[in-house]
Amino acid sequence: MTSWPRAVWQSPWLRGLDGHARAQIESAGCMRSLARGAQVFAAGEPADAFFVVGEGLVDVRAVRRGDAQATAIRRAVAGDALGEEAIVRAGVARAGEATCATDVVVAEVPVAVFRRAAERAGAPQAAALEQALRRAAAGDVLRSSALARALSERDVEALLACTEHRSLTRGDVLFQQGEPATHAYVVADGMVQVQTEDDGRVQVRAYLARGDLVVDDAVDSGGPHEISVTACGPAWVLAIAREPILRVARRSPEAMRRARRLASSAPLPEATRHVLGDLWRFAVAGSMLVIDDEACVRCGHCAWSCAEAHGDGVSRLVRRGEKVTVRDTTDGSERALVIPGSCQHCKHPACMIECPTGAIGRDPRGQVFVREELCVGCGLCAKACPWGSVQMAPRKPDPGKRSPVLASAAPGAAPRHEPQSAAVAVKCDMCRDLDGGPACVNACPVDAIARVEPEAAMADVRKAVGGRAPRQGLPDQRVAWPWVAGAAVFAAAAARAPATTWGARLATGLLVGALFLALAGYMVVKRTRLVRGNGRSGVRPHTIAHLALGVAAMGVVAAHAGAKLPPNAAGALVVAFVLASLTGVAAALAYRLVPRALARVERHARLPEDLPGRARELDERAFGALTGRSDATKAVYGRLLAPYARAPLGWLLLVMRGATLRDEEKRLRGRVRRLLGPRAETLDGLDDMIRLVVERRAVAAQRVLQGTLRAWVPAHVVAVAAALVLLVVHVVIVARGR
Repeated sequence: MTSWPRAVWQSPWLRGLDGHARAQIESAGCMRSLARGAQVFAAGEPADAFFVVGEGLVDVRAVRRGDAQATAIRRAVAGDALGEEAIVRAGVARAGEATCATDVVVAEVPVAVFRRAAERAGAPQAAALEQALRRAAAGDVLRSSALARALSERDVEALLACTEHRSLTRGDVLFQQGEPATHAYVVADGMVQVQTEDDGRVQVRAYLARGDLVVDDAVDSGGPHEISVTACGPAWVLAIAREPILRVARRSPEAMRRARRLASSAPLPEATRHVLGDLWRFAVAGSMLVIDDEACVRCGHCAWSCAEAHGDGVSRLVRRGEKVTVRDTTDGSERALVIPGSCQHCKHPACMIECPTGAIGRDPRGQVFVREELCVGCGLCAKACPWGSVQMAPRKPDPGKRSPVLASAAPGAAPRHEPQSAAVAVKCDMCRDLDGGPACVNACPVDAIARVEPEAAMADVRKAVGGRAPRQGLPDQRVAWPWVAGAAVFAAAAARAPATTWGARLATGLLVGALFLALAGYMVVKRTRLVRGNGRSGVRPHTIAHLALGVAAMGVVAAHAGAKLPPNAAGALVVAFVLASLTGVAAALAYRLVPRALARVERHARLPEDLPGRARELDERAFGALTGRSDATKAVYGRLLAPYARAPLGWLLLVMRGATLRDEEKRLRGRVRRLLGPRAETLDGLDDMIRLVVERRAVAAQRVLQGTLRAWVPAHVVAVAAALVLLVVHVVIVARGR
């Protein structure tokens, strides 16, 4: 006698399973008793099981495509299934939520166990059970799609009768421009790219995500498609025969028109040309590390703190990365961001699926992590990651531990254990074992780095694929000027009241000493792992305090030292302090002004060590691009473009113009056209050559600006060290009464 309710086993989804199969499902699954209002599952959760209602009522809700709020799409009663999307494709996320309308008893059935149990019932029975679940999942997709406003429940059943499930991998073509239109499509999960081709040039027209209707005018006429549709990544699509869709369209033309409009309302490529280059990456990211390119001072504290936090000297982030332009959800402003090499905790992690030992897991918050004790160093996760965010690193020696190795014998054999591998997979784990959040975010002195959910924080992604209000926005730098301005007022007042009495000189001297120690202590704060910011930089407040105290110290030193510079250690101390102040002010100005200029002349984020060989690389690419070109193109390159690229002060002009590389390309292209007139249009490869020479000129600007950022800090540290030594000497001399 089974312990699960009779309604579960009599449901269409489980009916026909024998006793052994039921025992397998009961042992692997679980029976849950939930009170009214409790959630069976929530939207966005990984779907690796489906549910069958044993007792009670459950409301299934989802956000219909184009709506802002969730809508009830059906009510499940005893014997009905929930969360059937898990049966369609591994790694799919829940599209909606299921909430108990009454007290409920529900059975949770793991998909993998269900498939094995169904196979025991024979191939026809297994196929019938799975087909029933797929049909139910497709019904929920249609009820929550952009097409839902035009559909009655009778329409849903009619469409399900002629619906095919199609699974696509990245790059697969759903249909091509020119093919006859036989079906309309609804994206059930994933993302597809709508594009047209003209003279061999592909132009992206839109991106369509879960719930979007994929149709063009050819579906109405029956003629050839005017567009091509390809999968941006793993996708699940419902293909619906053309005639039933036309019947719905004739009956509800306005609803069909609104459903189609979603395609044209996707962000235009010109508005967000960078982020749309790989929108799928942003859509599948659960938590993406982003760096504000116009605020980052290239100090490297993020990478250093990451390596220190994990205790093995291996940084889980690489500061090289793509640059993207996005709009901030909070205020609509355009932001230039760098996406460094760091795990983005995908909603469907390819690394986790490929791991043969289960070493890669995901916690309830969606954070993907590696269990090093289970890792066998096979490297499959590193190969599977589309973004290169997993790397193999030397394992810290621990002779007493052993790792599981999958047996090569019969399938299902128990794993054996062998000594741990020399290499282990490492990746960002969001510093899950440390208090205060990611170390890289906490260590940034300028609030330039943050962990965000792209669907929530980036307006472009949110508009294209849907999303929710951001829990964590894009990097937002906390301003320092009010504190610095207040310190400047204090410094000016102190400088106007010089210490003339012994008591005043003692008081100002003690204050100067305390300020010196506080200022020097900032170097310790920047290099400690104890500073925690709970999702924001813990170092940034200390940076602001350092700036304000430095300005205040100028006034106190002026009050203490007076107008004359004595020819002794006290005078040397004043000189050292002035040098420390000047280099500190220069560093602060560089940190404020240079990153924005550097962001304009960078096409990709690069490290200083990448730049020395970059100019030669671009020259070689230019010479390679000239091969096979016309004599006219070569002449233009030799007489105009090459001198432009190598002009001694060209980098300075580029920086002073304040233009981006794209703006500079337009300016140079206009100059060529003015000189050559109509002949410029006949030059083959001109655009490629212009792009290369502009980037070649930008390399010199990048080297100078990177050097400017890096040069002032060592000079400031040396001056501060000298001032501290002289301060000690001065205190000793004063204490001895000299």
